[in-house]
Amino acid sequence: MKQILQTSLWSHRDIRLVLPARAISYAGDAIAMLALMLRVKEYGGPGAVTLLLLAFAVPTVAMIPVAGRIVDSYDSRAVLVWATLLQAVAGVALAFSHDLVSTVGLVCLLQVGQAVAGPCWGALIPRIVGEDMVGRATGASQALIGVAMLVGSAVGGLLVEWIGGRDALLVDAATFGLLAVVAGLVQTRRRPEPGAARERGGFTAGLRHLFGDPLLRILLMCLWGFVLVGEAVNVVEVFLVTDVVGLGAAWYGWLLAGQGAGTILGAWGSGRLSSSASRSRAVMAGMAAIGAGMLLMGGSNGAVPLLAGAVLSGIGSGLLNAAVSTLIVTRVADAVRGRVVAALSGTVRGCSLIALPLGGLVAALLGPRMTFLACGIVCVLAAGVGAVLVARTKDSAVEAVSH
Repeated sequence: MKQILQTSLWSHRDIRLVLPARAISYAGDAIAMLALMLRVKEYGGPGAVTLLLLAFAVPTVAMIPVAGRIVDSYDSRAVLVWATLLQAVAGVALAFSHDLVSTVGLVCLLQVGQAVAGPCWGALIPRIVGEDMVGRATGASQALIGVAMLVGSAVGGLLVEWIGGRDALLVDAATFGLLAVVAGLVQTRRRPEPGAARERGGFTAGLRHLFGDPLLRILLMCLWGFVLVGEAVNVVEVFLVTDVVGLGAAWYGWLLAGQGAGTILGAWGSGRLSSSASRSRAVMAGMAAIGAGMLLMGGSNGAVPLLAGAVLSGIGSGLLNAAVSTLIVTRVADAVRGRVVAALSGTVRGCSLIALPLGGLVAALLGPRMTFLACGIVCVLAAGVGAVLVARTKDSAVEAVSH
């Protein structure tokens, strides 16, 4: 029993601090998103909502060259404390803003902090748990975040009704304050090595290291293509549920909850994997599961198959995201992990931005049901092609590298 406890993920003091605090912060984010959506809906309808979504996405892409360089060049404690304090200040200011322009501007400021803090946490966690437990830590983190966001989404509407949008946003700001305190308490630190030559470039350095690994090169290109196709259906999901299948708002809520529950299961399952080969197969299995879920949802005429497809898609998403995150941090040098994680998250978010208008265009041509079916077929075929390419990669069995 003592041996089991010593090798447990939760035997690491810093992990017991970091993972719950990050999950609580994500719950606050879910509450804030709901409050902000309700706010901007009154300012200008769909156009204002679109502007808000862009404010959440664009800074992550714009910060790629800068965020990774900051993470790899400075002490992780200082970076995390200042980045999360910036988010806390932006959250408080958001609570007291009254117009669309200031709301959008403050959301952009909030996301600037996230663009730096996210890669910094991603690069620090391997230092906390060691290379051998990165997969378990990533799976546990994403599962906890999934639970937290489900809870945050569920209680967000109630909080807005009970205490108002301003106080709900202050709750989110308080979670960033908590995270800043935790960042200061974390004993593990990631610092640039004294005298080490700094590699120039942020975005280019991150992509260069990703494409320098034969396995990651294949997985990254598959991931970009998948995001373009897979997230295009987000535009038409509500129309498929309410207009085509004919279900009400309650069932749409159950559908989103089913996707979230599936994501938690997929992330937890990914944490059980222990090799690059098994994780690369999990990426392709996740893509195939999402495609199959889309096909099931697109072909459904009732609530049960629609919910089953949503859960299956969620499982695939959780498996895919956790496996990719683990592969990235275990197969690149520690000194460049910040830039690599920033390049990955930024380019994926960029693909998501393209996917939104792409989904609207496809939906206008094919309609909601055929959009789901077409995207599902493409995802399944892409997963099959990717699996063949990964199997032929000589480097696919190489394990985590230490630098």
